Amino acid sequence: SPLWETPVGITISAVHLLCVGGTNVVGQLWEYDGNGANGATVDASDITSTAGTTSNDDGSLSNPGIAAGNWIGWKTTSVSGAVNKALVTFDFTNT
Repeated sequence: SPLWETPVGITISAVHLLCVGGTNVVGQLWEYDGNGANGATVDASDITSTAGTTSNDDGSLSNPGIAAGNWIGWKTTSVSGAVNKALVTFDFTNT
């Protein structure tokens, strides 16, 4: 789901995921177009976070450049157990 519209162009340098409750959450940070549709992954590899543990991307982002006006969002691949929530954050610099 798209969560944040970028006001300026950015370059993402790291992605972090925290699973709260349950067993684990698996997914990817995505870039969506200016309408919040037509997405592409920021990191081709899934991030897996087990309950109570913050996990980071694999250090190699396949699509770190995000254009101004595009949206950033999360796409869940799978969930195990009764997960209460997944918290996603990312580091970036303005381009």
